Amino acid sequence: MGVDLIGQIMSAEQPTEQLTEQLAAGIVQPRAFNPLRDDIRWDQGPLTRVPNPNRAGVIVFTPQDSAQTSREGLGVWRKNNQAYKLFGTTNQFTRITNDIDKAKDNGLPYANASTSEGLIYTYENPPNFRTLQGFAVIATWYDAPWRFFSGQGNWQSVFSVIVGAATHNSLLGMQRALRLAVQLKVSDPQGFIDPTTQSTNSIQFIDIHYGSDVVAQAMLEIVSKQLSG
Repeated sequence: MGVDLIGQIMSAEQPTEQLTEQLAAGIVQPRAFNPLRDDIRWDQGPLTRVPNPNRAGVIVFTPQDSAQTSREGLGVWRKNNQAYKLFGTTNQFTRITNDIDKAKDNGLPYANASTSEGLIYTYENPPNFRTLQGFAVIATWYDAPWRFFSGQGNWQSVFSVIVGAATHNSLLGMQRALRLAVQLKVSDPQGFIDPTTQSTNSIQFIDIHYGSDVVAQAMLEIVSKQLSG
C-alpha cells in the first residue's frame, strides 16, 4: 500500500463507517493506545463473558480523566474520589493483590486499595475497540491538602519540604507508618501525605512493593529529625 493511500485512510475527514470497515478488514492497523489521547473503558466482572462495552456499569474514562501514565500498566484514571490503575493483562494480578493484602494485614496505610479482574476496552481508532482481559487497582484519590511523595530520583528535597511544614500529629503518623514500612521492607515508598492534619492518620501508601527498606529508612530519619528538632 502506498504512502498516499495510508494518509487518505487515516485522514480526519475519513468517514467513520468506512474507517471501521477498513480496520475490521485489516487494511489499517490500530495505532498504539495513548491515555492522553484515547478513551478507555473498564468493565469489572468475569473475564470470560461476552464483551460489551455498552453494558450497564461500564466506566468510561476520557483523556481528561487521565491522572498519570504508568510503566507497568495502561495508566491511572480518576473518577470522582477514586483512582483506577488499569492493567491490560492479568499477569501481575496475584502479586499486586498479595502486596496490598500484606499491607492491609499488617496495618500499613494502603489508600483503601483493592484489585478486581475485568474487561478493558481501548479505543485507538474510534469507534473500533480492542478487548483486553485485565484488572484494576482501585484506591482512594487524594486532593489537596494531601501532597504526593515518592522515593524516586532526587526525592529528598521534596519530601523534606512536606515534612518541614507538617503539624506535630502529622509527623507522629508519618513516623509510625514509616517504622512499619521499614519493618515490612517497603521499597520505593510513594503515596500521599497530609501535612496540615491534626490527626495522626497522615500518610497513605500506593503502588506498594517489598524488598528493600533503604528509602523508607531514609524517610523515617528525616521525619524523626524533624520531630526531635
